[in-house]
Amino acid sequence: MSDINAEKFGSPDFTPERYVRELTKSCVGGEELQQQKDKIKTLADETARALKKNVYENYMQFIETSTEISHLEAEMYKLSRLLSEQRTVLTTLSHATILGNDNTVSRESLDNTDQEALKAEEQRKNKLNQITEKVEECMNLLDVPDRSLLHEGDLLEIDAEENTALQRMHAYLFTDCLMLTSWITNRRGPSRYKFQQSYPISAIAVVNVRDLGNVKQAFKVLAFPDTRVFQCNSFASKKDWLDKFEVAKKMHIEKENSKLKKKETPEKPKPMLESPSMSVEELPSPQVPALPEWLLDATEELDVLIVERHFQKAYELMVAVQKFFATEEYKNHPQKSDIMSKTDQKQKVLVDILLKELDVTHNWSPRGGLRTSRHPVEILNKINMTSQACELFLAICSHTVKTHVKGVQLEGSINTYVRQVGEVFFCSLSDALSEFITLFPKNKISAFIVWASMELRILMSQIIKQVFTPQCALDSVLDCVTSLREQCTLFCEFGLDLRFQLNSTVRSPIIKSLREYKEKTVDSMKCQVSADKWTPVNMHTKAGVSKFLQQMESLGLILAKFVINETWIDLSSSTIWFAQSVLLIQKVGIKLVTKDMMDVLDECIYAIVNARLVLSMGSDSSYAQKNFKFILDTVLPLMLRCYKEDVGYDNEKLVVLAKKFGVVVAAPRRSNITKYTSNEYL
Repeated sequence: MSDINAEKFGSPDFTPERYVRELTKSCVGGEELQQQKDKIKTLADETARALKKNVYENYMQFIETSTEISHLEAEMYKLSRLLSEQRTVLTTLSHATILGNDNTVSRESLDNTDQEALKAEEQRKNKLNQITEKVEECMNLLDVPDRSLLHEGDLLEIDAEENTALQRMHAYLFTDCLMLTSWITNRRGPSRYKFQQSYPISAIAVVNVRDLGNVKQAFKVLAFPDTRVFQCNSFASKKDWLDKFEVAKKMHIEKENSKLKKKETPEKPKPMLESPSMSVEELPSPQVPALPEWLLDATEELDVLIVERHFQKAYELMVAVQKFFATEEYKNHPQKSDIMSKTDQKQKVLVDILLKELDVTHNWSPRGGLRTSRHPVEILNKINMTSQACELFLAICSHTVKTHVKGVQLEGSINTYVRQVGEVFFCSLSDALSEFITLFPKNKISAFIVWASMELRILMSQIIKQVFTPQCALDSVLDCVTSLREQCTLFCEFGLDLRFQLNSTVRSPIIKSLREYKEKTVDSMKCQVSADKWTPVNMHTKAGVSKFLQQMESLGLILAKFVINETWIDLSSSTIWFAQSVLLIQKVGIKLVTKDMMDVLDECIYAIVNARLVLSMGSDSSYAQKNFKFILDTVLPLMLRCYKEDVGYDNEKLVVLAKKFGVVVAAPRRSNITKYTSNEYL
């Protein structure tokens, strides 16, 4: 029989068909084949676990690799732009003359040039008129004197978020704008398209979109506040569109620069010797300083940085533009308003993207933790949008806390589950507080306190439904509440005390549980006393007697002297049950309640003890009176003493009840003997 190992399956010459044939030949019977199948399945499971573990260990490397790939793609796109610019420059130089013999141009060549210019102008107008006839509700294309068509073609518009097809489009790229038209299905007349929208070249940015899934040969047009994605029918068509957009951008920039140079060119001042008395009108206009190249390309660079998700660099570039125009030299520059308005538009786009990054409903994943939202929050804080960033960050914290709490499985006892939920909740809360203090100023800590209180109330509302049920014992309720209080106390080390909010949420459920326990105990006690045969209880074995004595000792009762005949307890079953019940509610209740709930605990203890004493007075049995004496002599004084030791003062209701039945508890330092004022109850 062949061995099952990973090396055999991983060898280059491994063939599944041949391996199965060899395995069927070597195995004897179906049972052995089933064993081999189980081994192969086990190996497959181990391989899957190893692959998952490898993915988790190298998760950050995968993210860094994808980031580097996107950076390289951006660099390649920039390189392509530079190469296209170089190609345009070389083409221009190749057509330029180097002899400079302009004076030798003949009159005929000048006439031919004028005729060609007139012919080109006529063709331009005819082309624009043809487009106007084809497009319904089209704008007047001849309004702009030098407008000409650079490119046109059919495109398919894609949804920017879901990558689904929206509609067929026909686009016209002019030297000054991009016109989008839609197809007319039931057309009448010469019109084939319907005008939809027009974008100026100065207000749009075109970005290449890499092929992903069904979206191929696509590019993105960014025009605030719209982001539109168009798909071409071939790679060559996409390249033509991108090239033509580059040409349109360059023509627009050259046109703006030429206008600026005309404005900046000053008249030559006359010499002071010729006109010593120069008037105000004759003074030369001050020369406008030229803007640096990086500032002229700032808006396009902002588009590229935002698309490539370099948000910090985009913000720094915006700040640099604002600081540049804040200087005295460029404060009143004629291009300031135009560039600043475009920068403000890009800032709005950046803010929208950052807000969407922090939107927990927009494909946000808690795997990266709260640190993934650090950079967007820091940028929004710098843009004076701290309130919106704080609100979105707390929503992310709520989603993270909810996800972590849901991850706790309800296995084993309810006490273990509540302890684990408390640890996870307060650990998540501490992480959120640490990150909040790092990101936001001190005046926003009140918002975190309100949020933390609300999250605690939401958690406690879920725990209360599971813990405070009639089936849950009172000591289990104490364990759950105590574990939550301990976790809340440890959380105080981070500088935030939520103990008051925790106690206020459990106040009503605790009061309800105590009163339900009281009613159940009184009802059960009546049945126990009526059905009691007033005989000693048999524990059957010495081990049972020892266990019983330990249980009662944990409640404060020492009953060793009541053991008779090694396995018998010289007390009735109803008396033992009453002692356990009343001591348990006092011991658990003191730890469970807070000071504002002590009156409810006193009420419950008084009701249980009073009901038992009243029931004992109606019995004439001598053994019943012996048990009644045990309650007055041992149980009631123990309760009074333990209550004062734990709380610090007497239970007034219980003291009044003890005096009513003639019980006097002496001070512990003098004597522990209970005295009676009369022998009426003996």
